[in-house]
Amino acid sequence: MKTLKFYLSINKWKRSNHLSARIPRLFGKGLLLLVAFLTMQSAVKAQDRVRPIWWFGVSGGANFNFYRGSAQILNDNTTTPSSFENGFGVAPYFSVFAEYRKSKVWGLMFNVAYDGHRGSFTETNAPDGAAATSLNAEFDYIAFEPSLRIAPFAGNLYFFIGPRFAYNVENDFNYQPASGPNNEAKWSDVYGVRFSAQVGVGYEIPLSAPASTTQVNLSPFVAFLPYFGDQPRSIEDLTLTTVRAGIAIKIGCGPKQAATAIVTPPPAAPFIPEVQFSVAAPSSVPDQQIVKETLPLCNYVFFNAGSTEIPGRYIVLTKSQATGFAESQLQDCQKNPGTRSSRQMTMYYNVMNIVAYRMEKHPDATITLIGASAGKGEETGKANATAVKNYLVDVFGINASRIKIEARNRPLIPSELANSTIDTNLTNVEDNRVDIVSSSPFLMMEVKDNSALCLNPIEVTAIDGSSANDAPVTLNAVGASGSYKSWSVDITDGMGNTTHYGPFTGDVTTLSGSTILNGNKSGTYKIVMTGTTNSGETIIKQTTFTLVRKSAPSQPEQMTSILFEFDKSKTVATFDDFLTKVVAPHIVSNSTVIISGHTDNVGTAEHNLSLSQERAQQAQLILEGAIAKSNITGVTYKTNGYGEAGAAFSNNLPEERFYNRTVVIDVVSSGTVVNK
Repeated sequence: MKTLKFYLSINKWKRSNHLSARIPRLFGKGLLLLVAFLTMQSAVKAQDRVRPIWWFGVSGGANFNFYRGSAQILNDNTTTPSSFENGFGVAPYFSVFAEYRKSKVWGLMFNVAYDGHRGSFTETNAPDGAAATSLNAEFDYIAFEPSLRIAPFAGNLYFFIGPRFAYNVENDFNYQPASGPNNEAKWSDVYGVRFSAQVGVGYEIPLSAPASTTQVNLSPFVAFLPYFGDQPRSIEDLTLTTVRAGIAIKIGCGPKQAATAIVTPPPAAPFIPEVQFSVAAPSSVPDQQIVKETLPLCNYVFFNAGSTEIPGRYIVLTKSQATGFAESQLQDCQKNPGTRSSRQMTMYYNVMNIVAYRMEKHPDATITLIGASAGKGEETGKANATAVKNYLVDVFGINASRIKIEARNRPLIPSELANSTIDTNLTNVEDNRVDIVSSSPFLMMEVKDNSALCLNPIEVTAIDGSSANDAPVTLNAVGASGSYKSWSVDITDGMGNTTHYGPFTGDVTTLSGSTILNGNKSGTYKIVMTGTTNSGETIIKQTTFTLVRKSAPSQPEQMTSILFEFDKSKTVATFDDFLTKVVAPHIVSNSTVIISGHTDNVGTAEHNLSLSQERAQQAQLILEGAIAKSNITGVTYKTNGYGEAGAAFSNNLPEERFYNRTVVIDVVSSGTVVNK
């Protein structure tokens, strides 16, 4: 028989995996999972469809046959030396059928099928060391299968149960002895007719439109045929259990559905949300001027995910370049006017060079590099710290004994807080870094505790344009983030020239006062806000504001910044000494102190706005306390928190978010020289 070649491959596979013992359990678990899934699907009410009463179709599948018991007397002419036991095989199943479904729940099914039951026997009672033998069996039937069909949820899931009448049409075997040719013959003592039962589950998958009079369904099914009543022979104790898996195509014709009138209710009047629009214009917009800035120097070196190499955005020198490097080269920025943010990042990306220069100037200073890996393990943290140490040692020649390394999974002050789910994709990358820590006052800023460690800041003198030292015009559209898809503004000057800005999506945004003035000394402007609501309505509001450009002061401005860890406002107190001893001496009588609080984009806009205001107000309280102890009078404070709006940096990189968590203190004197 040609089909017996297939059994040999199954036989080899089964011999190594004990398939005949494992598959029934696997089928049982899979069947339970399938029924649970399909039950949940049927619990959802199906769309109304044309329901044929009679269905006809064909099905096909595979019988997974599990033989139990033993076979030794194959026929009158063939008896094997030892018995064969526990066979397994896969054979085809094909049927044509009809179904009667008068009810959504109850129905009848009738299948006429070709039912294959083939198997290979692999376990024998042969003595140890005996040569291998094999036996393949084929018992095929024409089966008549009437069943009761039950759809318990009146949906697509159904069960069926019923008797099975089978007429044997094929009963061959192929016996391969240890030596000699194959023995192909008929089994003896085979039952011609068998009476047994089956139970199964199926699922209807509609392929036709719901209103089509001809319905076509695809129906996968699984059936179980137990061993009782399914003994193929009248001698010995061979029994057969079958698990059947297949798919059916069903076609039925039903009556045409009457058209259902659809009544569309009149549309409700659109709700027009109320948004409060206002403009906060600065009292004046500064010209380009000389500023003296105290720029904070973050003591962190951030690493890219998956790499322990120093990122390319940091300025890395060669040995010859390191020999001529001096911190003073970074401090005079008058020849290259620019923005405060660009100067700030230039200083920060030189952080390793600045640390090395200060260690060269102070041979007794030592540092500790605390490497963290954002939860990737201490080995990665150590590798990060080692990369920074190697740069300081190999390029600047710093003695390795002056640099200690510590490895951590998370840094001492992590940005990603335990159990927090707020923007963890942003805070987690901030913990993949190296902290540069030292007890030397020549390297580190003096603070009250270790909650805001920072390297000593750098003082620079620069010519500032309108970008960083500009006075922003703040546009407040309170409620727009929840009510508008977007909003924009059109600003018209006294000559009728109109400039468009937007679109915006938040509640607050800022525009450059210098850009709006566009070279003019002053101007009164009409601003029209146009918002598009979530329902598509257009809302228009308008107001006016005035801008005045002030001349550049004869004396330089003094600007100072302090930095914060993630979501911390209390650390303002740790800068008490810095604000009192470094910033306060720049404040003279009749000067103006502008204190601006900013945050990054982690968290909600409302929380960040409140946090920035709290930071700015606490900084003002400390400065007021210091000034009250002196003879300075007539000081005006302008303090505000801007939250995420007007951030100096893009928030794309960890260091940009750290430098956005800041309070900027701008001291503008009234003609009196500011002593540094």
